[in-house]
Amino acid sequence: MMKQKPVQKYMKPILTLCVLFIFTCSLQAQISTYPAAIGFRFHYGFIYQHKKDMDQLVTGHIPAFEVYYRRNFTGKREWEKFYRFPNSGTAIQYIRFNNPMLGNGLAVMPYISFPILPKSKHSELHFRLASGVGYASKTFDLDKNRKNTVISSHFNAAFNFLLQYHWKPFSGAELLTAISFTHFSNGAYKIPNAGINVVGANVGLNINLGDKVSVNNNSFPILNRDWRYVVSLGGFAKETEPVNRKKFAAFSLSGNALKRISAKSSFGAGLDFMYDATIREKLEQKGDHIDLPARVGVTADYELHVGKVTFPIQQGFYVIDTYKDDPIFYQRIGMRYHMMHNWSLQICLKTHFAKADYAEFGVGYYIR
Repeated sequence: MMKQKPVQKYMKPILTLCVLFIFTCSLQAQISTYPAAIGFRFHYGFIYQHKKDMDQLVTGHIPAFEVYYRRNFTGKREWEKFYRFPNSGTAIQYIRFNNPMLGNGLAVMPYISFPILPKSKHSELHFRLASGVGYASKTFDLDKNRKNTVISSHFNAAFNFLLQYHWKPFSGAELLTAISFTHFSNGAYKIPNAGINVVGANVGLNINLGDKVSVNNNSFPILNRDWRYVVSLGGFAKETEPVNRKKFAAFSLSGNALKRISAKSSFGAGLDFMYDATIREKLEQKGDHIDLPARVGVTADYELHVGKVTFPIQQGFYVIDTYKDDPIFYQRIGMRYHMMHNWSLQICLKTHFAKADYAEFGVGYYIR
């Protein structure tokens, strides 16, 4: 019987040690992170023309500059592990709209950034969701700036969606590349309000702060997947044509049933009772009259869970509608912050596809 050669004899344990070393290195990249970071990025893009009469407003490419502060989550709460240890922070973005009728924009936006794939030692792929307050320096004016049909108020809601790649050539910093979408709108509080949509690409640098800290990778209890029922009331003011008129009340009373199917998601359905005083105004302009400008709709619901915050996304259609000029389908997207005693605060935007209908600031109550 032939004796095992020395190289063959030690090959198996050597390979085993190599595999364990690689696994340990990859695990080490997962279980420690820097507590915070600062960074900046440069955007370059264009205004997306979502209306036919925007040719006079789009006259060149759009540069923008952003600075931000972020903190990294380390798994202290169960949802942080479910989302592969995301990060959150605040971004300040300056946009030059490259048109004298639009001026410049400034936005302050808190954000949360989710890793799409498991983090590695040298790279990460994230999706960032940001929302906050935007300021537009030039607005619609019937006498001085009537061609600006996209923004009519200085202060607006600002939203930013970012798909970004992090490359980590060394431990102290990260190089960033991304594609982004930024939106300014006042939710039809003042018209005209087509909104400004900026699409672009960007590059940036992220500088890590502090010493690395360990990440809690422990298991958490299984979630309760029972049905939950929520009643909510939300509304605000809005305008209708012609411009420079008074504000009208608009609000929704909703009941929704939601089934938690995973750590991240709930699905369900809902019923909306909606009051919109602009409907009476629009019908009277046509020579018609209505006593109660109301609508009833049903919705298919999805809700994304991020700790005490959830993001409802709803697709609805009207089953009773006193105003037939709008599409039969409507949408709602928003954010809810869940407080103690089953109460929540919410801000949502009701739309007809890409056109804002009205904002909904309100409260909700959950029955478990």
